[in-house]
Amino acid sequence: MRAFLFFAGFVVISILLCKLAHAKSIDPSGGMQLVNDELWMLQESGSALTAEEVMAKYEGRLLTKNTAGQVSYGFTNNTIWGVLPVDINTYGEPVTSDPHNLSESFPFLPLVIEIDNAWLDDIDVYFFENGERKHHVTLGDNQIHSARAERARMPSVFYRFTQQQTIVVFRLSSQDPMTIPVYLGQPVIANDKSTENAYFYGALYGSLVILLVYNLVLYSYLKERRYLLYSLYLLSFLAFNFTYTGHGFWWVWSDSVFLQQWLMPTLMFFYLFSAVRFTIEFLNTQLYLPKLYRNRKYIYGGLGALAVLIVLVGSRSFAVMSQLVVLTTISLWMLAIGIFAYRNGDTLAKFFLPAVLCGTGGATVSSLATWGLVSYSKWAFRGIEIGMVLEMSLLSISLAFNYKQVQQARLSAERDARLDPLTSLYNRRAFEDLVYPIWELGKRSNKHMSVLLIDLDWFKRINDKFGHDMGDKVLQNVAKEIKGQVRGSDITFRWGGEEFLVFLPNTRANYAKQIAENLRLHLFSHDINKLVRVTVSIGVSGSYPGEDDLNVLIKEADQALYLAKAQGRNKVVLWNERKE
Repeated sequence: MRAFLFFAGFVVISILLCKLAHAKSIDPSGGMQLVNDELWMLQESGSALTAEEVMAKYEGRLLTKNTAGQVSYGFTNNTIWGVLPVDINTYGEPVTSDPHNLSESFPFLPLVIEIDNAWLDDIDVYFFENGERKHHVTLGDNQIHSARAERARMPSVFYRFTQQQTIVVFRLSSQDPMTIPVYLGQPVIANDKSTENAYFYGALYGSLVILLVYNLVLYSYLKERRYLLYSLYLLSFLAFNFTYTGHGFWWVWSDSVFLQQWLMPTLMFFYLFSAVRFTIEFLNTQLYLPKLYRNRKYIYGGLGALAVLIVLVGSRSFAVMSQLVVLTTISLWMLAIGIFAYRNGDTLAKFFLPAVLCGTGGATVSSLATWGLVSYSKWAFRGIEIGMVLEMSLLSISLAFNYKQVQQARLSAERDARLDPLTSLYNRRAFEDLVYPIWELGKRSNKHMSVLLIDLDWFKRINDKFGHDMGDKVLQNVAKEIKGQVRGSDITFRWGGEEFLVFLPNTRANYAKQIAENLRLHLFSHDINKLVRVTVSIGVSGSYPGEDDLNVLIKEADQALYLAKAQGRNKVVLWNERKE
């Protein structure tokens, strides 16, 4: 419930921000001006109109003033006309000379008109001066990008306004959502807007590419499918965003109208499919939502059926409209799945939920702005991009957390496999991993090395008299005392039963014997258990520099331990006194 309230709050705040951003006054000193509230609008019905006929309707006051500043008209088959009266004194200070033509000297105002939407099919811009058409520009993605007069990402036109008032007439039609933000400003301001967009998308794509490379590297190292699916999810969004923002048409497929018009719905499908696949695999649905996991193929099949239906219908309007509906549905589905997984105990859902809330919130705001259900602003239009950056960043953090968990579990498993569960000392399995490298290094460096083999005296009597629980406690306490008495560089093992082994690197045999004697006295003088007095017998063996068989050293320590037992126990015996 709290997640839904958070999401609702996010959407409400975003809508309020959109409304605040939309409320403006024309400021010549500011940036490019959104002039939709200055337009006179007409939706064409019946026979096709000409620009002159629309101009006549405008002069006859038959058009409707767009006082609300409506930008988005959703999906419509109607051609939309807009008429903009441009007063030369409203949008800047006129100049009197053209640096490109010094022979002419008259007041004029150079302005750039930009339609801030990359996917509109047909855009015609007409300029009327004194009731006569003076200029006509055709834009939109029904013609190749390289044919445009202005080499810009968005449809735009430069015009020198010479009359006190010039009437600009717009004709717009498209199979895609009719979102038609009209901006007007001087060329230097238009360049500033283009620079601002370049910085924004540079940061956007740069951050997403970094996340993509980072997770691909993790996948190549770990071979865990989550990282690959996340990378595909991220890549699909990058490709989809690159298309609908107009960057692809501008930079890559400038001469292909077909790619421009059909890549967006195609890549949107791959984005939706990768989102679903990633959600199912990222969350531990096999464990926490088994029914969903078992039925995942039906979900994939449903998306595949939608793709086939879109191809059969062959309508871009249907493709985009249906996929926008599916996008909203999948966003809410991802949110619901995250909540169920969280309630069922999936720890990764703690990261997944806020990530999806950001992505869903951003996509919702952008969808509402595209459908015309909330007031347009550039930040509402970019809501999906901002939301997805936040979502992808949080998901990347969650994957990093998952990586840390996996590594900790792996290290814990490796540690547990090498530790004796009763005493927490290293076991015999760990001996080769830990001691052999030190032994080989010591051989090459001509170092002395020694071994202590420790055995509890009369341990069977303790088990027989007090029970195995008491015996386990005695072993635990003895292990603790041994670990506390030897040096930090020494390595202690539970060798088996009531036997312990201590490996002493860089230690002569006579010094190892002294360490063993101190340990024996310590155990003899300290109550390991109030009911039991414990003594130990210790066999000591030391190596000459360069000796190449560690197993021989251990056998010698074992033989010395046998001698200590034979001499009455509670003794330390050094094998072969010549090594002193």
